[in-house]
Amino acid sequence: MEEVTVRQTFPHAAAKVWQITGDFGGLKNWLPGVVSCTVQGEGARDQGGNALRVVQLLDGSVARESLESFDATRMHYVYAIKEAKGFSPEQQFSASFQVSPLAPDGCEVIWIARFSVPGDLSQEKIDKARQRVVQMYQFFLGHLATVL
Repeated sequence: MEEVTVRQTFPHAAAKVWQITGDFGGLKNWLPGVVSCTVQGEGARDQGGNALRVVQLLDGSVARESLESFDATRMHYVYAIKEAKGFSPEQQFSASFQVSPLAPDGCEVIWIARFSVPGDLSQEKIDKARQRVVQMYQFFLGHLATVL
């Protein structure tokens, strides 16, 4: 499994950032390119739930992501991609999203992606895949900064 971590600090209280980002079905409120986001089912899998968010993107594609764990107190959740454009069923992709307080008026968002790659993929292609994830998360967090 490959792992990529992206961190970004914000000059806002963690509770404010979590209010926007902690809603599993609220991606349209802060993620660019999201046309709609609905949640089917409820609750995280680690608590016996079956929440699945269905995300329609600007290009017309649809992604489906399951809520694997959710902890509002820690301002943390984990989701797994089940279906997405350019994503094959044998791939595994999960991500951890956390808002951590740094000071009364500051916080850090830590977004970690873990994903599998085919065994025959060259190191160059693995590095490019890792870089694409980093760039995507940085773009999303940059947009979040403008929303805040």
